[in-house]
Amino acid sequence: MSRNYKALHEVIMKIKETSGSNDKKIILEAHTGNDEFKEYFLYVYDLVNKVYGKTKLPTIAEVDYIVENDDWLEEMYSILDEMAAKDLKGKDADSRMQDFLTGAPQEIKDLMFWVLQRDVKAKIGVTLINEAMGKFIQISPYMRCESEKMFDKRIKFVNEHGQPTQVLVQTKADGAFLNTCISKDFDTVDTSTRYGRKGPTDNKFINSLSKITDFTENDNSTIHGEFLLKDKDGKVMIRETGNGRINSYFKKEEWLKEYDKKIQKAKTPKASAKLEKELQEHLDDWNYTSRNLVYKVWDILPTEDWLNLYYDKELTFKRFLNIKEYVSRYNKYIESVNIDIDNCELQIINHKFVNSVDEAMTFYQEQLDLGEEGMVAKMDTPWENGTNTKGCIKLKDFKECDLVIIGYNEADEHSDFAGGIGSYICESSDGILKVNISGMKRHQRGLIPVDENDSSKGLKLIEDFDFEEHIGKVIAVKYNELTKNKDTGVPSLFLPSILEIRESSDKVIADDFDKIVSDSKKRKK
Repeated sequence: MSRNYKALHEVIMKIKETSGSNDKKIILEAHTGNDEFKEYFLYVYDLVNKVYGKTKLPTIAEVDYIVENDDWLEEMYSILDEMAAKDLKGKDADSRMQDFLTGAPQEIKDLMFWVLQRDVKAKIGVTLINEAMGKFIQISPYMRCESEKMFDKRIKFVNEHGQPTQVLVQTKADGAFLNTCISKDFDTVDTSTRYGRKGPTDNKFINSLSKITDFTENDNSTIHGEFLLKDKDGKVMIRETGNGRINSYFKKEEWLKEYDKKIQKAKTPKASAKLEKELQEHLDDWNYTSRNLVYKVWDILPTEDWLNLYYDKELTFKRFLNIKEYVSRYNKYIESVNIDIDNCELQIINHKFVNSVDEAMTFYQEQLDLGEEGMVAKMDTPWENGTNTKGCIKLKDFKECDLVIIGYNEADEHSDFAGGIGSYICESSDGILKVNISGMKRHQRGLIPVDENDSSKGLKLIEDFDFEEHIGKVIAVKYNELTKNKDTGVPSLFLPSILEIRESSDKVIADDFDKIVSDSKKRKK
């Protein structure tokens, strides 16, 4: 029996047009028994089991006819399943989607786009959907920090009763995040990324972490931390190198399957030998990685409460002191019985309890001077899935430079800013560094609300908006680090964002590349 894609699209459009989460929830609740509706939401929001490798549609030819199809959704799901299984990817996936969507109804194009975007663009999320329709979408719980701009508002050294209170500050880790779920009941250790992808299971260091349950009150616990990789001198590798190798190691099984397919399809002995050589290089790298890991941890809580998305029986400080004690006892145990964990290490994240802003900022500067990414400041709060708005703030190192705007890119037609400016094309004064920078306010993009009192109606283009108004102006940019465009090798910036478009009275000449290089080596004071 064919699925009703029009009814599905109609319901989603109704949710998009409805203001207020409670009213959206009522619509979702009315479709609790609709398996077709739940099936589609799984394809959109299940980030644990469904990863497609594409985030946008390829260019679709405009035609003046609609192709007949007995079940559009069945074919769409078939394509997505192949993409999730990595049987269809890259240009082949684009070609398949182009063939499928040429002549498809607009509703199907929308439904496919929303899946790739992992969002139906109706201001609803997994939490609301699961609350309204029952927990059917699997998520990987993860507590996020707020940005540094919330530091003064959230981080308090005096409580509501006027009494002094402490703040826990920790190094902002710069590795590959991994949850470690330890079950004493089943004698297992499972790892997963923040998005729920499974981590390695054949690593003797990771498996040795099961010993931690000998020291905990809970037989089933989940640890949060980040993996880093040591070089041959025992020093932690820089992020670009270490994290790349760690992530490759985490995907080892996927890579092995891929190479097996490639080798079987090789048309000549020479091609086969080349692939086998590449595979051996990966095997050697994975072997090195598995034997030289550092796991820096900062939190632990019962797995049941982690899966239930909230834990308040023990607050941040108590949980941290717990994991600190467990790490100490684990390391003493490993050393006393001489368990072989290669050259791997379990460490507690660098930290300090501070009593003032000055102490916190001193710790922050110390981390930057050590080459770390920054600091996380924490109040004594429950663990919660999503963004912790009660006092968990990250302060990352950033640098600034001045670039000149030489052009703009139009926003993607499917984005929230369709019709306006998507990003500015910027470069250094000598043209050596080039980068596209977004993050502008909507009026700078040329957009205003259709209805100031109803944001669900979207945005519209400002009448007579001058798209080229800022071309030639100098722009102040915040960025994380100097990098290179992976396709062209041209110098660029990592995580750039706009601070301000400078007025002509402020600065009219951008920084040259040499100055940007020099400034990028300095630390924020």
